[in-house]
Amino acid sequence: MQCLRNKRPGLSSASCLIMEEAPLEERLSVVDKVHSLSLEFRSLSEPIDRVKRLLHYASILSPLCESVRVQENRVLGCTTQVWLEARMDNRGSMKFSVDSDSEITKGFCSCLMWVLDGAEPEEILSVTAEDLGDMNVGLPKKGRSRVNTWHNVLFSMQNRTKDCVQERKRALSLEDLHSLVIRPHEHVAGPSANGSYLESEVGVK
Repeated sequence: MQCLRNKRPGLSSASCLIMEEAPLEERLSVVDKVHSLSLEFRSLSEPIDRVKRLLHYASILSPLCESVRVQENRVLGCTTQVWLEARMDNRGSMKFSVDSDSEITKGFCSCLMWVLDGAEPEEILSVTAEDLGDMNVGLPKKGRSRVNTWHNVLFSMQNRTKDCVQERKRALSLEDLHSLVIRPHEHVAGPSANGSYLESEVGVK
């Protein structure tokens, strides 16, 4: 995810503190990103500045198409509507797509995407809500429902990561099983009870 400097009035020139560092992104671990995100939000002393920052990040999150905004992709337990897609790529890294009908929630989701998208499952599962608690600093009480929402999004990303890991393990197990299946009329040599080798013909239907 790359962020371009936002020209809207009311946003500081440093409104893209972390996400402008796109060339460094591949070198940052999840731990590094969590630390950078925490530093960024701690540096914003006024709650309104944090809200503006979240709105800014909401504006750079790519929207999901309508075909993905379906019930099966909904994140449950959220006060706003949130849709999440998750998959594992060929390298075993997780890829996420997320969207919301709330701009504040979308801003939180954008931050989670920056931290977790493309990460290894082990890194994703190591993140706790407390690690990202600095995003909540100074939010009014009425904003707590949105905090609970992004907690649910984080947990959903982790749960779907677990599902992808299990699915990959099952797929690899099936591949291993198929590699052991002997083709019809193929001869296999194996040890007999007395230690000599027997040659048998195994047919697979």
